[in-house]
Amino acid sequence: MRINDPTPIPPAASRIIGAAALVLLLFVPLVIRDIYWIDMGITILIWASLATAWNISGGFAGGLSLGHAAFFGVGAYTSTLLFLRLGITPWIGIFVGAVLAGLLGALLGVITFRLKGPFFVLATLAFGIVIHIINVNWRGLTRGAAGLLLPFRGGPQNMLFLNLWAYWYVALGLLVLTVGISAAIERSRLGYFLVALREDEDAARSLGVRVVRSKVVAAATSAALAACVGSVYAAFIQYIDPDSTTQFELSVQIALVAIVGGMGTTFGPLLGAAIVIPLGEILRARLGGGAALVVYGILLMVIVLTAPNGAIAGVRMLVRRVRLFIDSRRKADA
Repeated sequence: MRINDPTPIPPAASRIIGAAALVLLLFVPLVIRDIYWIDMGITILIWASLATAWNISGGFAGGLSLGHAAFFGVGAYTSTLLFLRLGITPWIGIFVGAVLAGLLGALLGVITFRLKGPFFVLATLAFGIVIHIINVNWRGLTRGAAGLLLPFRGGPQNMLFLNLWAYWYVALGLLVLTVGISAAIERSRLGYFLVALREDEDAARSLGVRVVRSKVVAAATSAALAACVGSVYAAFIQYIDPDSTTQFELSVQIALVAIVGGMGTTFGPLLGAAIVIPLGEILRARLGGGAALVVYGILLMVIVLTAPNGAIAGVRMLVRRVRLFIDSRRKADA
């Protein structure tokens, strides 16, 4: 759902805030030297990109997908297998994985375009489970639960770096790509079509909106971007297996990040990643396994219940108050 804010942030202000945030992120590796925090920052950037990719179909189009880990896994395994078997650099493999995942996403969109609500969710869930089962059992290709290890050879030309800061800039570039595409879609004719379909599909169809085409394009774009994130993740971790790339829990967390931040908005998934990922990492470090999961779940429920429109709603309210304060000061000075 889109945030019902009568005073959204103006486009000009959004661009200024986005540009300022990008400049700050560019200098983070130069300021922060602690490897732990750089690693967490890269993880946040990757999850922000993944949630942004999900948001194109799950937020703009309103299709709550619980199978996006499948596309993430397709990207991770495609680029990794091309590198291991054929020596093709992941810089090329990332595009091959995106094409394959985009085709799968389009196929899934064609199959499920008539489904709504829980039926659509179950269909995407089943799709994700099927991909995971194939991933586990096709040992001749994926090595199953043993996973695939990327040997460190070739250096930067193979997206393998000695320094974490290089991965930071790769992940940041990926985030700029996904957010840029998401923002372009939101402001395009397709974006308006997707919002219309989400709000009332029958009314949108009666007004001439191409339902199938719009949904398929959104699904394919979302899947392709998720695959790009998977390829970068594989190069960053340098080891992949079915549990880390195609498991159901991963799909749930992808959706959760976008929902906590504010689904249906351009910057909501970024804010969600900045909240959910550090929260989980810090709790696991402080409390350990079981206790961390309990506290993590409780805190997420509190966040969702107190901010049903996502954390981005609070940011918009804060921006609105700052604008009102500035306007009042200007009037007082005048």
